[in-house]
Amino acid sequence: MHDGVVYDKQSIRMKKAHVRTDGFEGILFPGRGDNHRVMIVMSGSNGGMSTTRHEARFYDRNGVPSLALALFGTKETKKDLDRVPVEYIENAIQWLKQEGYQKIGVDGMSKGSEIALVSASLFDEISCVIARVPSHFVSEGLIITKGTSKRPSGTSCWSYHALPLPYAPYKCREFDLIQMFIQQKELHVIDFNRDKDVTSESLIPIQNIKAPILLISSKNDSVWPSYESATYIEKHLEEVAYAYPVQHMACEYMSHAAVTRTSPLYRLAFKTERQHPKEYREERERMKQTILDWLALWDREN
Repeated sequence: MHDGVVYDKQSIRMKKAHVRTDGFEGILFPGRGDNHRVMIVMSGSNGGMSTTRHEARFYDRNGVPSLALALFGTKETKKDLDRVPVEYIENAIQWLKQEGYQKIGVDGMSKGSEIALVSASLFDEISCVIARVPSHFVSEGLIITKGTSKRPSGTSCWSYHALPLPYAPYKCREFDLIQMFIQQKELHVIDFNRDKDVTSESLIPIQNIKAPILLISSKNDSVWPSYESATYIEKHLEEVAYAYPVQHMACEYMSHAAVTRTSPLYRLAFKTERQHPKEYREERERMKQTILDWLALWDREN
């Protein structure tokens, strides 16, 4: 139920897409069942579909159709975050248009924000962008070596037309998440993620996006500098006289886990969520309302 309306999920079913037949892997959640607009949802470097599916269901519960799109770490996609094809989003857009959807938006979190911004800069069909804890540049990919150890892939996270996108390489060439957690008492890899050589070629051409952009960042982000990236995006778009609305919600207490549904795992992983439980819960509720308000703005735009 939403706004007094009951949705019959027995008659409106989820629909799955597959890499082999559709060019991407995803699950379409129907929302109210209308085809006015749909959000493509992507999560971060954890890969798989768990977080993506949960975030897509947030839209679904609020009556908005959503496509949970797998990037890597599933049976149908690559094992690692390494040259993931941007064509997944391009193919998903065409698939959604064939399904009858009129307006298409993207919502990406963490690494998902990277490919969401890249995709919006390439594909004019994207008319709404939400970038949670974003990056303003493309980074080097990551490969799991053994256990909790990862190393940079030596090439880009993303590819398009079989070519890796220009990227900012890591200076540190291997790290162990568990060791970092033991030392810092949280998932603390921000120094690793700050220590990159960002060039003009690795910057995402955000000025090419033709859509309203909502940025959600955290000043307490211990994974990467999302507040600095969101501020860069905001200022850059102002400098180029960007023609579409831009909003930046900068959170004081929320962690890198800018998700709509909390978990005890996040309190374990992030100090800020242990130290400020009331404040981060309030910020998360404000974030959810901000997202819904942004969709209402999107509806009014066209």
